Amino acid sequence: MKAKLLTALAGAAALAAAGCTSPKGEVDLDVDAVPWVPASAQLASYGGCDEALEGIQNAAVAMMAQWQAGEYFASGFAEDGVAREEGDLSAAGDSAEAPTAAASDSHSQTNNAVAGVDEPDIVKTDGTFVYSVLQGELRAVDTRSGEVVGEHRYDDMSWDHQLFLGDDELLVMYTQDRQDDEAYYSEFTIDRLDPATLEVLDTFSMEGSMVDARMVDGEVRLAVSSQPSIAPVQDVLYDADADLEDLKAAVAATALEDWVPGFTVNGEDGEVDCRDIAHPDRFSGSAVTVFGLSADGGWEGVEPHTVMADGDTVYGTTESLYLAHYDYGWGAAEDDEEPQSETELYRFHFEGGEPRLAGEATVAGSLLNQYSLSEYDGHLRVATTENDAVWGWWGGCGPAADCAWDGAGIAPGEVAPSEPEPSKSTVTVFAVGDEALTETGSVTDLGVTEQIYAVRFIADTAYIVTFRQTDPLYTVDLSDPANPVVTGELKITGYSGYLHPVGADRLLGVGQEATEDGVTTGLQVSLFDTAAPEAAVLDQYFRENSDSAVQWDPHAFLYWDDAGIAVLPVTDWGRDYANYRTGALVLAVGTDTVEQAAWIEQEVDDPYSEGIVRTLVIGDQLWTLSAAGLQSNELGGGYAQTAWIGF
Repeated sequence: MKAKLLTALAGAAALAAAGCTSPKGEVDLDVDAVPWVPASAQLASYGGCDEALEGIQNAAVAMMAQWQAGEYFASGFAEDGVAREEGDLSAAGDSAEAPTAAASDSHSQTNNAVAGVDEPDIVKTDGTFVYSVLQGELRAVDTRSGEVVGEHRYDDMSWDHQLFLGDDELLVMYTQDRQDDEAYYSEFTIDRLDPATLEVLDTFSMEGSMVDARMVDGEVRLAVSSQPSIAPVQDVLYDADADLEDLKAAVAATALEDWVPGFTVNGEDGEVDCRDIAHPDRFSGSAVTVFGLSADGGWEGVEPHTVMADGDTVYGTTESLYLAHYDYGWGAAEDDEEPQSETELYRFHFEGGEPRLAGEATVAGSLLNQYSLSEYDGHLRVATTENDAVWGWWGGCGPAADCAWDGAGIAPGEVAPSEPEPSKSTVTVFAVGDEALTETGSVTDLGVTEQIYAVRFIADTAYIVTFRQTDPLYTVDLSDPANPVVTGELKITGYSGYLHPVGADRLLGVGQEATEDGVTTGLQVSLFDTAAPEAAVLDQYFRENSDSAVQWDPHAFLYWDDAGIAVLPVTDWGRDYANYRTGALVLAVGTDTVEQAAWIEQEVDDPYSEGIVRTLVIGDQLWTLSAAGLQSNELGGGYAQTAWIGF
């Protein structure tokens, strides 16, 4: 079964503001007058397929009708301005965390957030072979002979290629843009390959695209997002002459397979059990499907579970997969131009390869990334920023940008035009039960007027970087889940966009230096002493007019404890931005110092190519990967080049 997907309805669903529906003639539907009500985050399951279809149709109509009243599309049913009671479509038709170990016996691994929980990446190695997928090209390289021993080119319409490496299999995940007649849709695929030959052994495909995945003890756990945009409904939304009754008729003509993603295993169709479809009180029709696949095959028995919600962030432990959904709604007052926001959290517990919904919760504000979540000692800790719309909506620069508070003509220290409530950050703690997430305590008002740029939970302590003009590094004691306490607030210029433990009571921060006004000036790597309740700076490395992808892509970071080095890809524009180059920066991390040990470049034809994207250690060699090829350098000493394998 395959729904024909387009993009516009998905946009409508995603941007819709929630509202109540009422019988025609009683209440005019007016988005500005209907306040946003936060979702309860409590999911309910449908009793059967008929109930599921009716519930999804009514939820979609309610969301799209109110969103349509905002006149993003044609002005048609803003004039009608009413909706029927929920359920009435009769007139329209029938129907435990620790940082990942930095080293193994002989080779490095993906920089994962949680030990024992592997994350997908563009490169994997078993210590002999390096498997990479860049720009749609999958390659296997034998590091002993220095030869490319296998290659496969993926279709140009495929994207977001990621890898897992099992004991005897290579797993390749990607999304394919497809066309069926005049309909366009996305399809997620995971192929299980023989790593020796790159022969495809099994294939799983599902409508949508991957949110994220984790692999634990040979079990792959995936979350796939689908955006159901159905052509007849899409046509109504674009029709300036259409009204609400036309929308209801179009939605009532849909079938369940138009909303719930279908899937195939080795070409054989499968369906999500209607009893495995869950939904919150308010939803748009978008869905995230969670399921598990064994790395060694046997995929015919897969049992996906679908949640009728968007999914933005995945965090995984050895037993659970957390799905986070960011939601927002615009306020009721005419002068309230800032959205209210929350993050809904859903915990799935995995047993025997099958997910089970095992708890839900809601926190105010938004997450930065998966590092904003941490499960430890029976508790989930969550770091969020509230009222951060001033950054995202008024053009301020986010953590992945190379600037600070200089967007949309807003100077440092000035307030955005709507004078919103100042942003603030909060850490909330939940007890993780067999069936529920129960809030036990929280601490708030961290970084008022700022937003979170980096988070790292280590045992019962949280380290949180917020930034606007200076970088407060907050230390939060979480040893008492009922009473989290801020014990330190270290203020320095610039900010850290990624934090990594580098030994007992030592934390490395990768980010940007900045002026007192918050204008960034170049790459800054800081070594912090975290032994005391408040962190202290021991040493800093600065590289003017340069940046590293590590700030927004932790997989680009390598810490090799055996040699005491951190390696990060760097883009360097040179003094006065006159000498552009890319390379891998090797930093020697001592007990109290951080300093440059080597700068490694690859010789490439195009100096403005993407450059080095990953680094890894195999034996006594440091390997660097780019789209141009693989290069090895001696680990330590002068870091002399020892091999080049061009692609």
